[in-house]
Amino acid sequence: HRDGVLSAPLWGEIERTMSDFIAYPGLQQWWKTRKHSHTEEFGHVVDAIIAKDEKPTAYSAYDLKKTVLPKGN
Repeated sequence: HRDGVLSAPLWGEIERTMSDFIAYPGLQQWWKTRKHSHTEEFGHVVDAIIAKDEKPTAYSAYDLKKTVLPKGN
């Protein structure tokens, strides 16, 4: 985005999607162990999202306890 590869609106969509998932504690725990696999710049983006300390809501519209998985899983 900063290099002009992505437009600001497109980057905004990506950042909002990332924020939805990065808000979950499990993903934040994973990030601590995998951060080294990414660029420093991307690390700053993810760390800034984590620092916002937002409540995870990506799945809040779904009742996951009532989700029926296909047989064999």
